[in-house]
Amino acid sequence: MITKWMTNYMAGHNAQEEIALNTLQKEFLVKKGLLSPDMKILEAPAFAPTYSLSNKETDEPLETPANTGELAVSYVKTHPNDYMFAEEALFTTIGIDGVVLEMDDVFGTITALFGLQVQKKHGEWIKKYIDTKLGTAPGTRSLMFSADDGLWDVNIALDYVTGFSETLTFNETLELVYEFVFNMLVALEEEA
Repeated sequence: MITKWMTNYMAGHNAQEEIALNTLQKEFLVKKGLLSPDMKILEAPAFAPTYSLSNKETDEPLETPANTGELAVSYVKTHPNDYMFAEEALFTTIGIDGVVLEMDDVFGTITALFGLQVQKKHGEWIKKYIDTKLGTAPGTRSLMFSADDGLWDVNIALDYVTGFSETLTFNETLELVYEFVFNMLVALEEEA
C-alpha cells in the first residue's frame, strides 16, 4: 500500500520534472527502484498544513491562532477543551486525510487521532507494531476498525513516540506523526 500511494504521488510528475521528496520518501523510492534516473530530486519543504481549531464537546469551529504551525503543541494541554485538526497534502502518501491533535482527558497525554486506510486484516499487526514502538501503558493507543468507511480509527499517545516533546511546534509534531506512520507502513508492506 505505501508503494501504491508513493507511486500515485510520483505519477503526478513526469520523468524530467523536479519532485520534492523528504529523506524517508527518497530512501524508500530508491530502495524500491521507483525513481527515474532523469528525475531531479528537490529537498521537500517543511510541512505546512492547514489548521482548524474546534471545541471538543460541540465541534464548533473556534478562531484558529495565527501561525498555528509555529506554536508549541503544548497548546492543546493549555486548551484542554479544544482540538486542532490538520490537513497536509503529503498525508495522502501514507493513507490518511488529516490528523487531530488534542489532550487526552483521562491520561493527560497529547494524542494524535487519524483514520488509516489499511485493510482490516492487518489490525493485529498494527497493534503489535505500535505496542513494540510505544509500549503498552494504559492510554498508549487505541485502534478500532470502522466498517462504514473502511478505515482504522487510530489514536496514539505522542508522549511515548521517540523524539516527541511538548515543545515541538505543531508542524514538527505532524512531521513526527508522518514519520511514525510511514515507517509503520513500510514495515507492514515488508511483512505482508
